[in-house]
Amino acid sequence: MTTLSELKTGEKAKIVSVFLPPQTTERLRILGMSRGKEIVLLKRTFFSRTYLVSTSDGRVGLRKKTAEKIVLEGLNEN
Repeated sequence: MTTLSELKTGEKAKIVSVFLPPQTTERLRILGMSRGKEIVLLKRTFFSRTYLVSTSDGRVGLRKKTAEKIVLEGLNEN
């Protein structure tokens, strides 16, 4: 298990849990970032202060404080 802030550019992972306030969690769910969903880290910007993530519904930009509270499970490419 790791957090989104520890993911490397280009890595895929599955969201295990989100430890954020309910309003933020709901907003992320609408954007395609909820428990069980697969994501890909596209880019880290400006000293890893922000992250660009690809979801099944599009792309989402997150701040580091938010990314640190999203727990992921790495996916093995077969």
